[in-house]
Amino acid sequence: MRGLNVCVLGPAALIVTAVLIALTPMTSNAAVLDAAGTPSAPADVTLAADSDSCDVTDAAITWGLKESLRSYISGTIANGEWAVSDGATYETPNFGWTAGSGQLDAGSGTLAFDGSLRLTGHDGILDTTLTGLEIVFDGSTTANLVFDVFGTTQEGLPVNESAVEFATIDVSGITVADGVATLAGAPVVLTEAGSEAFGTYPAGEEFDPITVTFSANPECMPQPQDGNQALLSALIIVGAIIAILVAIAIVLILGRRRRRKRAAAM
Repeated sequence: MRGLNVCVLGPAALIVTAVLIALTPMTSNAAVLDAAGTPSAPADVTLAADSDSCDVTDAAITWGLKESLRSYISGTIANGEWAVSDGATYETPNFGWTAGSGQLDAGSGTLAFDGSLRLTGHDGILDTTLTGLEIVFDGSTTANLVFDVFGTTQEGLPVNESAVEFATIDVSGITVADGVATLAGAPVVLTEAGSEAFGTYPAGEEFDPITVTFSANPECMPQPQDGNQALLSALIIVGAIIAILVAIAIVLILGRRRRRKRAAAM
């Protein structure tokens, strides 16, 4: 019985220790150099800041919506146009929104923008307005692009929807340096709700990349962590458990051999 306790309880304790170690987040205090060669905090470390949240008043967006859509609307088939108002702008080939405001806390929050974009064509059959633009962050690597959508779709169907989660934005490439958060050329994908309200394109359609900037610090808008970290941690856990199970098997086999030798000697 005593030999069994040593052979089993000892390795069992090792399993528990190994799993706890593997589950412990791996962080590094090493500095990371930004593009200018200036040391900054690594992706999983938050720098100390004057406050835990950011009051944003200067957010700006540059976005072409969708190049092929612009070409279609301005072409001879739709024979249409687009118009911006209430603060939105257009400078070929991008639409712009400025003076966005809101609050962010540890990467979560909403930035709201004034400005409307109206798309018309097909002799008035298409008459869709996008307004009430918001970018909603939830602390993950994906943010939601939200619009109020009203008018008629390209098929002439009426639409009047508020706070439509129009598209998703991949924000994994966001950087924070010198007090400015920058998301440059981020992928934008139309959602199911966006497809239903906007028409023309199915969910999953890629729209033009978007660029967003606003004042921030690493604490209120930290850079998202590397998505491979969770996979690495899982592999470490599995590897540790396999190694310990192999060790247990070896110990048990050796223990049985010893007991057999003792029994044979008696």
